[in-house]
Amino acid sequence: MMTKDAILRLQQMLLAIADENIRQWWELYLRGVIPFRGVGIPAIRRPLADWRKVTGIASLPEAEQLQVALALFEQPYAEDKMAGVLYLQLYLQDRLPWESLFKAYESLYSRRLIFDWNTCDWFCVRVLGPTLMREGLPCARVLRSWSEAPYLWQARSGVVPFIKVAGNASYYPDIEAVCSTVIRRDECFAKTSVGWLLRDVSRYDKAFVRGFVERHYLHFSIEAIQKVTKYFSMSETTEYVEMVRRAKLSSA
Repeated sequence: MMTKDAILRLQQMLLAIADENIRQWWELYLRGVIPFRGVGIPAIRRPLADWRKVTGIASLPEAEQLQVALALFEQPYAEDKMAGVLYLQLYLQDRLPWESLFKAYESLYSRRLIFDWNTCDWFCVRVLGPTLMREGLPCARVLRSWSEAPYLWQARSGVVPFIKVAGNASYYPDIEAVCSTVIRRDECFAKTSVGWLLRDVSRYDKAFVRGFVERHYLHFSIEAIQKVTKYFSMSETTEYVEMVRRAKLSSA
C-alpha cells in the first residue's frame, strides 16, 4: 500500500509541473505509442529527489527501493517510467549487485513494461550502458544473450548499451555478435539499433564497421545504413546506401 500511495504522490508532483505543449509535442513525436503528462526529462529529477525523501523511501533498504523503482515502470505514463529509469540511475544501479539487478530488469521486458523506443533507449543509455562500462565483459555476455530475445525491446537493449564502449576494441567481438543477431530481424527499431551502435563505433574504427556492413548489407534497411555512415565521406556513404538499395531491389 505504501508503494501505491507513494507513487500516487509522485504522479501528483509531476502533474503539478506538467506543460500541455510538452505533452502534445512528445505524444506527436512518439506517434501516440505512449501517453505523456508533459514533463521534460531534466525536470523530473528534482521532484524525484524530493519525493524519495518526503515519503521515506530514501531510508528503505536498497532492495525495497528497487521494488519501488520497478513499480514506476508499471505506470502507463512515460514520465513515470522515466522516473523509474532515473531512480535506478541515480540511486541504485551502482549500489546493488549488477547480476541481481539484471535479473530484475528482465522482468521489465517479460511483463512488456518497456514497449517504446524512448523508454527503452533512455534505460539503455542511463542504466545499462553505465553498468556495462563499470562491470565489463561479464556484463557484455548477458547483454549478448538479451540480443537473442524474441521481444524486440529486450533485443534492442542488448545492442544500444554498447554505445558506451564504442571506442573499446575489447568489446568488438560482443558488438559483432549482437549486431549480427539483431540486424537480421525485420523490425525497424531492431535495425536502427545496429545502425546507431555502428555509427558510434565508426568514430574509432571504420575498418571494423566497413567489414560488418560488407558481410551483412543484405539485412540492412536504408535508414540503418544511413545511420551507420554518418561519419563516412559523402562518396562512401553514397556507395553503401546504393549497395543496400540495389540489394533490396534485386530481392523484391
